Amino acid sequence: MRRILALWLPFWRTERLQLCQSDHYPSDRPLVVHAPEHNRQTLTAVNPVALAAGLRPGQPLAQARSLVPDLLCAEQDTDADDAALLNLCSWLLWLSPLPALDVPDGLYSDTTGCAHLYGGEEAMLSLVRTRLSEKGHVCSLALSDTAAASRVLARSRLDRACVIPPGQQKQALDQLPCSALPIAPETASHLNRLGLTTIGALAALPRAPLAKRFGAELLTCLDEALGRQARPLNVVQLRDRISLSRSLVEPIATAEAIATVIEALVPEACASLSRRGEGARQIDFLCVRVDSTVQAIQVGTSDPSSDTPRILRLLKDQISRIEPGFGIEAVTLTISASEPMEAGPDRPVLSDPEDCQADTLPASLIDRLINRPGVTFVYQLAPRFAAWPEDAQSRVSPNDMAKPPLASQMLWARPNILFDLPVRVQVTALLPDGAPRQFVLKRQTHRIAAADGPERLLGEWWHTAERYGAIRDYWQVETTTGLRLWLYRKGDGAHDWSGSGAWFLQGIF
Repeated sequence: MRRILALWLPFWRTERLQLCQSDHYPSDRPLVVHAPEHNRQTLTAVNPVALAAGLRPGQPLAQARSLVPDLLCAEQDTDADDAALLNLCSWLLWLSPLPALDVPDGLYSDTTGCAHLYGGEEAMLSLVRTRLSEKGHVCSLALSDTAAASRVLARSRLDRACVIPPGQQKQALDQLPCSALPIAPETASHLNRLGLTTIGALAALPRAPLAKRFGAELLTCLDEALGRQARPLNVVQLRDRISLSRSLVEPIATAEAIATVIEALVPEACASLSRRGEGARQIDFLCVRVDSTVQAIQVGTSDPSSDTPRILRLLKDQISRIEPGFGIEAVTLTISASEPMEAGPDRPVLSDPEDCQADTLPASLIDRLINRPGVTFVYQLAPRFAAWPEDAQSRVSPNDMAKPPLASQMLWARPNILFDLPVRVQVTALLPDGAPRQFVLKRQTHRIAAADGPERLLGEWWHTAERYGAIRDYWQVETTTGLRLWLYRKGDGAHDWSGSGAWFLQGIF
């Protein structure tokens, strides 16, 4: 069963103006958009501040100015609005490969088979709202079995989101007003005068009198909303998007057959990426089953890649998530997100094949980890500047590992094994130069044959008051049994303010 998401941007034109010209149109002032001069000057859009002041789309501009003296006005630019809405529709490709326009202020997305990629339908809608909010847009969302029902539900709830379970769009629409349907205002007014105030009351009437009195358009809108009739979405097809489709002679249902189809499509897609000098960042693979339902898998890469074996392996790892049912009769491979692959200081060009393989192996491992179900983040440990050795590593994302790490002041060798927490030891004898000669660890005495040091580290006084004046003296020691250890003393051994003078074991060479 299909699942269609409808998005309504009630303040689309005013939000676009405020984002483009924030100095001229501040968000705390009432702002309206009106039709061009040669048309009747009526309001076509209002922002939330103007809405709270009592202004509504369709009002004459002169009336709006009389009601709100400090009103900001902007003339509507239809071409720019349409282009901006198309760009936003193209951005929606991260959600599913089938976005569509609902002009002048809405979008559709066929999310059939995609909800599990985002943790379920509720989590998917929450993610869409969050990302649109980050882009500066207020939206209402609804998800149901039909585009018409989703549109009606989204436009009847300002700044809200709702998920209608499969097959229950009729119950969700029953109490909504007839004016929520995409019908002419005159028709909605006539229905209201007749006492037909809800869609449920309208659907309960005989069809023949309705068609005779209001025409077939009213019944068509009602049937589309209730799921009795389907209207295909006008899916936006971007010219620069790489998409390969194949219709299979016979339905396939085995993992081996699906892998064979993937092996036939991926090299062609990678060749197209190489010709453009781009690398894939997100790949969608859609399987259309014989019952017209869609099974979708989506994989991503940690950096732009057009490497055929790497993308093949990522897609094959996800084959187990495809449920072929009675068979798959058509497939589509889409590069839904790509980026240029430019050689630079962060992306060196390697001429030796062995060096290339060594460079791509970590990226392939990161890709496989990221695309595993349940994995939300993959990080690596990178060196960073810090006074104490236990703080000299930080968690960074794989993309940041391409950047050179911060220079450190480690002039002395560091142990191969560094303890998370230093272990307290008791030094029972010192040499005249302050080096440890004998220490006790876990009731066992160790005699030191050689020692090198001290390496003095100073605390980061700008962080906390406790580290102001803190000193550690590190010694590399070798015991008579051959153990090479890393010991340090808190303080300089002469001043109490520099440390307690206790000894600790922090690593093993």
